[in-house]
Amino acid sequence: MKINRPSRKTLMQLMMVILAIFVIRAWQQQDLTQGMTPSFSSQTLTGEVMNSNPLPDQGVLIHFWATWCPVCAVENDNIQAVAEDYKVLNIAIQSGSDEDIKKYAEENNLKIDNIINDQSGSLSRLFGVKGTPSSFFINTEGRIQFVEVGYTSTLGYRLRLWWAGL
Repeated sequence: MKINRPSRKTLMQLMMVILAIFVIRAWQQQDLTQGMTPSFSSQTLTGEVMNSNPLPDQGVLIHFWATWCPVCAVENDNIQAVAEDYKVLNIAIQSGSDEDIKKYAEENNLKIDNIINDQSGSLSRLFGVKGTPSSFFINTEGRIQFVEVGYTSTLGYRLRLWWAGL
């Protein structure tokens, strides 16, 4: 049985797609905050005040998402699973009123105790977020250790948070 090798043209097209993905990711991440985590505190949809302070024994996830973002909808279960074991600030941007987000959360089985409504966009500007979903992994010293724009698996979140907690 003879196996056909891909043509040179097919390989070049594949390389161009990979290059385009890297260029888009670099553009999305160019203005994201680096270094020390900006300090802020904000109220969740349940009224609890949460802040960006690091924890001494584990990494913290600051996750920006939107109700209108299809990738965010696919990723919701990953964030919920990670939030059971780690501190997660789940920040909804440009997603309407608190009631709109609560309705979305109910329809999608999301816990609202860690969701912050960034209706004004001040938190997303503070972090330089241009695309959703965007995730910032904060280490125990308050430094941004990893940044991801786009889909991340539950395992990817857990591994980065574990590493940030070392």
